[in-house]
Amino acid sequence: MTASHRIRQEIAAVFASSEVPIEAQARCGPFGLRLGFASRELADTFLPAYIQSAPETVDLDLRFITGDHHDLSGLVPEAAEKPRLLIEDGIYSVWQPAVIPVLFAIDLTAKRGIAWLPTGEAPPWIRSRPAISLIHALMHETPWCAVHGAAVGSRAGFTLLAGEGHSGKTTAALACAKAGWRYAGDDFVAVDSQSGRIEPLFCSARLRPALVETFRNFIGKTSAVSDFNGEPRHELSLADLGDRIGGGRLRATFIPRRRGAVTPAFTPARQSDAFRALLPTTAYELPGWPNEIADKVARIAGLAPVFFADTGTQPMEIPAAFAHQLDRL
Repeated sequence: MTASHRIRQEIAAVFASSEVPIEAQARCGPFGLRLGFASRELADTFLPAYIQSAPETVDLDLRFITGDHHDLSGLVPEAAEKPRLLIEDGIYSVWQPAVIPVLFAIDLTAKRGIAWLPTGEAPPWIRSRPAISLIHALMHETPWCAVHGAAVGSRAGFTLLAGEGHSGKTTAALACAKAGWRYAGDDFVAVDSQSGRIEPLFCSARLRPALVETFRNFIGKTSAVSDFNGEPRHELSLADLGDRIGGGRLRATFIPRRRGAVTPAFTPARQSDAFRALLPTTAYELPGWPNEIADKVARIAGLAPVFFADTGTQPMEIPAAFAHQLDRL
């Protein structure tokens, strides 16, 4: 029996189980999801990150389960301490051991996927973008791409914020959302590499504790602090933004960086700068089809003007500066 056949059988067994999951519906980028959680604890962990709404079509039926609900240990590679990717015969599967292991798998033909937490615990990094690798797999044969970046939009259009961690993407995105802009995400967003359409994948944000007071009256109650690679973050749900969680057409790509400006300042950049800002983390975090990812990111980098954005020292000055720059284009 091939590995793909075994995974397909196990996914089918999960969905054939007599246990009735806690169900919800959501939209994630261009896709409609039906979500099933094997316990209230799993729902409380992951559901806040999803944009809950009733989709017109269900593109993926996704179940979250633990080792207590289903024994999928037969799908764990022999060298269990090493990550493993399988793409074969309509099956996409990722084993990610790390400190807290997790298995993601999708039957692209049946449009069914699973997120299996063997120990019952969830790694902090998947709480704000749960099962994003499976969304990546759904995008494989489409022009859509999940890219590492933030995105916010005003009447002048959407800006894609590209850059490494600590560059200021979250600060800029939350400042704009607080000022009334539409919010599409602060970590990963969906971009159509042909049309430039941007859509939110999740309604989450990851905020450093030092910024809590800046956004206190906007984010309300903060979540518990997670620790990923020694970097503490509040895992936030911005579901209360309602209709302001949404997308639009890409108008410009800004590459945030801190160079000492007191007020936000912009410098023309090249498409290659946007490509270098978007690709590394995107390709690292989304296993599979690296050449396809690079091609899509290259097209996205060329869809709109690119600027370096020194975001200054006062976060609430960012929205007006961004709006002024977009209006000039």
